[in-house]
Amino acid sequence: MKNTVRLSPIERAATSLLKEKGYTVVPMLPCFASRHKPAHLMALKNTTELLYLKLKQTTRPLPDIPATEEFCHTDALLLRRLFPLGSKTTVLHLEIWIRNNGRFTFLEVLADGLREVSHV
Repeated sequence: MKNTVRLSPIERAATSLLKEKGYTVVPMLPCFASRHKPAHLMALKNTTELLYLKLKQTTRPLPDIPATEEFCHTDALLLRRLFPLGSKTTVLHLEIWIRNNGRFTFLEVLADGLREVSHV
């Protein structure tokens, strides 16, 4: 029997965007005790670039970076703790994608904060 992973609508939208950019996408399996995953998707590009992606959704727009950092603070801390930055063999990116009204805002998790990035 094949074990299939069902993706939520936000995971399907993110997977589609990543595949357009040439990434191979792997959903994170539900192997954590909590229903809250530290990352939703893992994506690999050219066998040297690895991306761990946390997805969030909000119904209200986030007005500025400080408000966005507050909204993502716990998730950013968890990503930094579980997936340490600085591998010598693979370029590792930790990102949080926030979906609002069908559009994504892309944030890269840095050692000391968040930075908005573009995936256009």
